[in-house]
Amino acid sequence: MAMASTRQAGLALVAGVVLAMVGSLVFPGGPFVESVDQTDFEAALAALADSPRLGHLTSLMVIVGMLLHAYGLLGLIGLARGQEGLRGPGLRFGILLSLFAWGIFTVAIGKRLMVIHLIQRSDLAETAEMQALSDSAALTGHTEMAGLTVAFITMYPFESALVGLGLAPRFVGMDVFRASCYGLVVVGALGLLNLVYALFVPDTDLLSHLIINNLVLSFGSLCLLILGIGMYRGRSEFTPDDAR
Repeated sequence: MAMASTRQAGLALVAGVVLAMVGSLVFPGGPFVESVDQTDFEAALAALADSPRLGHLTSLMVIVGMLLHAYGLLGLIGLARGQEGLRGPGLRFGILLSLFAWGIFTVAIGKRLMVIHLIQRSDLAETAEMQALSDSAALTGHTEMAGLTVAFITMYPFESALVGLGLAPRFVGMDVFRASCYGLVVVGALGLLNLVYALFVPDTDLLSHLIINNLVLSFGSLCLLILGIGMYRGRSEFTPDDAR
């Protein structure tokens, strides 16, 4: 029963990573569709206005993907049972912090749905006053979305490192799965370094920090994808010791 649950969680994690990655890459204004500088809010809103249906679709893909992320990672919380240190409370806290951080990111993407809806309302407005009101609300919503995203960026380095440090000792030798655990630790370190540099050296290019952050998160997604595959394959390291 425990093995079946782990396999289901692994499948959910793999599907979640794929959905979230695809949705993040092809949303309007992203890397592949009408690419714009995401630190330029007006340009980002204009890209969403040009392809609102694609914006809704990709946002929903990311939201569903993050929910699957949460379901998949929650399948590992039993590994902390009866353990001490990073393998016990550390891993458990890392998983719970991941769920909280991913929840904030999901809310941020939900904000994008509202922003796109306001843009659509603006296009259908019967008066200039209503159009201006909708445009202003859309810009405010986009700013709030950015704030929620920064909150996620602040937390993910810690949850990533804790999960990686909690899982790595369960492996005896070095293989692709243990390397992925250490990869999550690297993601945490690089993410935190990039955040601190952006906060305390404000005259640097924000777009460069955003690109670095996206690359780090993409590498983290690859690590989670590999771990999800290991869970689906039924690797014993992903099964609680008392359930083997």
